[in-house]
Amino acid sequence: MDSTAAEDIAYLRKIAELGKKLPIQGGEFGILWGGMYAFAAVYAYLVLTGIIVISTTSVAMAFLLPIPVGVVLGHVLSKKRTRASGVASFGNRTSAAAWSAVGISTGVLYFTVLSFKWWGFLKLPEGYIFGALQAVLFGMYAVAYATTAQSSGDNRQFVFSGFALLAAVASILTMNSYQMFLVMAAGLLLSAVLPGFLTRTHYELD
Repeated sequence: MDSTAAEDIAYLRKIAELGKKLPIQGGEFGILWGGMYAFAAVYAYLVLTGIIVISTTSVAMAFLLPIPVGVVLGHVLSKKRTRASGVASFGNRTSAAAWSAVGISTGVLYFTVLSFKWWGFLKLPEGYIFGALQAVLFGMYAVAYATTAQSSGDNRQFVFSGFALLAAVASILTMNSYQMFLVMAAGLLLSAVLPGFLTRTHYELD
């Protein structure tokens, strides 16, 4: 191997290591989506348990309204993120790919399962359906965080993955009960809002 090739390889290795050490970005998305659905989950618990006396149909609105709001605000955040330094690093690109897969998979899964329920092809009670979907969602969170941790070298992501995994287990244990909404809220706060806040703060301080 000539000296020029060796220098090129050394340079590429240096760039790769630098990219790996760059802080993970995109925490604003966790704050946005996690915050809205944590609020919706607490609202659902309060209404369904009768603590707040209001029509239960408002619960559906609490879960549907964040979708258009999140899409619009997410688009704004995405445009801002493309201009941020370090966004093209290996860790950030892997993280973005992992979370995009989570978002797409979640949308397809929820739409398919709820459509089958709506058309009468799925006979399971709603509590078990939503509990199972919730467990799968947090399971995907755990995988996304673990993937991000390995690609970025940010070991905090393993902690967030652990929170998500605990939320997945708790979702299974509380499915078909009102407590699953509290589990959902707590899980989102610990595995979406908190990581998003810490990631965003870390990036801004750097």
